[in-house]
Amino acid sequence: MKQIILTSVLLFSFIWVHGQYQSDSIAIKKAFGTRFQQNGRNLTPRQLLDITKSNPDALAEMKLAKRNYDVGYVFGFAGGFLIGWPIGTAIGGGDPNWTLAAIGAGLAVISIPFTVSYTKHAKNAVHIYNKELKYSYFAEPDLKIGLTYNGVGIQIKF
Repeated sequence: MKQIILTSVLLFSFIWVHGQYQSDSIAIKKAFGTRFQQNGRNLTPRQLLDITKSNPDALAEMKLAKRNYDVGYVFGFAGGFLIGWPIGTAIGGGDPNWTLAAIGAGLAVISIPFTVSYTKHAKNAVHIYNKELKYSYFAEPDLKIGLTYNGVGIQIKF
């Protein structure tokens, strides 16, 4: 009789115990710009977009961030190329076209607001995503006691 009572008490006490899980939150790190990390690995804007698909508000914000990132990347890459070409020509001993470098500097300056906007929207998306993780709830376990093929059985669904 003692074993049945002890077993019953243990079974019913485990109903309210929740398993532990590794946090899926995204960390924001500051170092030579803003980096986003999840479980110790750096995330690209595309990965951030994929991760935030589970939260519509975070996804909408991340889509804005990704659009700004793409535009800023194009301007920044083109500007860097146009700056680097005359510098490389000068190092190689040729006659550099400094007008290209000036245009490249202008394109690089144009990319800065897009990069700032990307960072702002991506941080906002991460905050929305992380906030939703904190308030997500665990489903209550479902305990069923009934007849099975082998007699009386207990079924617990999490």
